[in-house]
This record gives sequence, structure tokens and C-alpha cells, in this order.
Amino acid sequence: MGERLRVADVERVPTERLVALITESFDNLVTVAIAEAVHGRFLPPRTGRLLRKAEWRLDWQDALLCAGGELQVATERMRYSGDPRLEVTEHRLGRVRHRAHEAAVLVKKLRRNDFNNSRERKSGMNSHLTAQGWLRIAFPDEYAELVQRERARRFVSDMAEPPAFRDVHDEIAYAVGEGRLAAPRSPEVDALLAAGDTAVRLAAADDAKEQDERDMALRHPLMLKRWENALRELGAMAADRACAETPHALGTLPDDFCTLPEAEAVAVLNARRFLAAVQQRRMECKRYIRQITQALRERALESPYTRAVSEAKAAADRLLVDGHPAEYAFIRAELRTHEEHVGYLPLSLVSSPQRAEIKRRVLAALSDGTWMYSAVPEAH
Repeated sequence: MGERLRVADVERVPTERLVALITESFDNLVTVAIAEAVHGRFLPPRTGRLLRKAEWRLDWQDALLCAGGELQVATERMRYSGDPRLEVTEHRLGRVRHRAHEAAVLVKKLRRNDFNNSRERKSGMNSHLTAQGWLRIAFPDEYAELVQRERARRFVSDMAEPPAFRDVHDEIAYAVGEGRLAAPRSPEVDALLAAGDTAVRLAAADDAKEQDERDMALRHPLMLKRWENALRELGAMAADRACAETPHALGTLPDDFCTLPEAEAVAVLNARRFLAAVQQRRMECKRYIRQITQALRERALESPYTRAVSEAKAAADRLLVDGHPAEYAFIRAELRTHEEHVGYLPLSLVSSPQRAEIKRRVLAALSDGTWMYSAVPEAH
């Protein structure tokens, strides 16, 4: 084990050394997160900027979640035993919770920015692409026939199309099997893959108990589903022993907790500490799954097959518009009154009930023929 940081040491450590310390030890990252939350104004500004960088912000959120759980149980233990350090620890807990909320808001904001900059979101803001999409819905059989014709012209076989997946874990397993996702298997991974559910659950419990250690076999792409299930089961099993409101939150202890015998109280506190660690691991597991699916999505967009299919669909869209110019012009006219600027809808409309209502009304008019009674200007 390398150098272990203390909260009081953080302000004196150069940034370069700090990066090395938090890279090699999760406990050190937790210490830095606590120091920044409690003594942020006394630390070099670069420390706060480091934690909020794109490459560290998710780990920072993990560390704050871990610190919050540890500090909450520590305050509960101190309150039970009458420890004089309670007030100081409660102050730390409050600051860490404040930072954890800030980190969660930042992570959600950055994730939302990524989504808003995605191809799907930008397509929803483009009036031309939106109109093409609604025209496809209005003429599904004709569009399907055009797509098949364009696929045949490009020699894109249906047999090459990836299968449909029940869930993300099936998609990950398929990607590993097809070599689209590099996932070397160690003897430890093979042993866990062959193990029963009880053994996996015990491995997940041991991993959660040792916050500064990581069982990398659990984090193998093929193990993520079983790890996630094991953590869910561990949380459910620990919740009652921890007197927790749910497996997802510790909540507050019962009013009569301070009257419990010491051995019973210690057992409850230990269960709460374990449950807090499981909650942190569940967030970490979800993060791994999200990162892998994002990587698979990006790689799929770059594949020759995906590009060929995309070209075939784009050509089919153009042919469908050419075949139904008046209907397309009607849709564009309906959308034009909502455009923020020429050809683009406001972001606020993309996922709103108003958009759904416009779409319903437009498709109904195309279905029953009432669109023909509208004054349809020429589409641009």
C-alpha cells in the first residue's frame, strides 16, 4: 500500500503528487474529497478544479458518496457513545453532503449536455429530419420497401444486422463474443463466471467491505450483470439489519436506538456502514455499464455496416419525400410556426408534450386526408 493521506495534509501536497496519490488509492481520493468539501476555501483552487475535471468528476462523486456514508455512521456511533468529536464530525458530514449534491448536479448537467449534443437530440431539433421521420410513420410500408431496395443496391444483407437484445447485458455479451469489445479473461474472471450466485454475492460483499481495494474480476464486462444483481441482493439483505428506510438510502435511525444494548447497537451501525458501501458500489457498477454502452454506441456508428445502412435509410427518406412532396410540405408548414430559426426547432420542444400533440395532430390529418384542406406553402 502506498502513501496514505490525512485531511490536514491535502493543502500542502503539490497537484502533480496529488494526482498520483488519488490515482493509486480510492481512500486517498475520499480524503481529498473530504478536505475539499470541508476546507475548500483554504486549499489551492487547483485542487477543486482537479476534482471537477471530466476525467475525475465521476470518481469524485463516488468518493463523496462513500465519505457521506462513512461520516453518517460515524456521527451515529458518536451520538450513541457520547463522543465529544460529534459536533466536528457532523460539520464534516454537512459539508460533504453539500458537495455531493453539487457533484450530482454537475454530473447530471454534463451528462445532459452530452445527450443534447448527441446525434439523436440534434435530429429532433432539425425540422427537416423531424418531417422526414413523421412522413416515415405516415407511410410505413412504402418506406420499408424503399429501405429494402436501397439496402439491396448497396449489398447490405439483413443477415449482417445485429440481433435484438433483451437488455444491455446481452448487448455487452454479444459485443465481447464478436470481438467488438476487448475484454481479456483472467483466471479470476473465469472462476467468477463459473461460480454460483452465492459465491458471487460473497465476492461482492468482500469488495464492498474493502473500499480501497477493487476486485477487478467483478468489473469484467461479462460479470457486470451478476455483480449488479449481487449488490441488489446484498442491499436488500442488509436494509433490515441496518434499520434503513430502503436498500437505497440509510435514512435516520429509530428514536429508540440510543436505548439498545451496546452489542445490538454496534451490529446495527456495522450493518449501516456496510449498506453505505454497497450503495457506493451500486453507483460504480452503473457507471461501468453506462461507459461500456456509450463506447459500443460510438463504435457502432463508425462501423461500415452501420454507415451503409444509414446511407440506405437516408436515400429512402429522399425518395419518400420525392414521392409525397405535398404531404412533406404540409408537415414542414406545421413545424415552421414553432421553429426557433429557419429549419431548427427549440430544444425545449424536443421532448415536450407540445411536440407530441403536434405530431399526433399532423399524423391524424395525414391519415384521414384533412391535411389537403390546409393551405400548404411550398416546403423549403
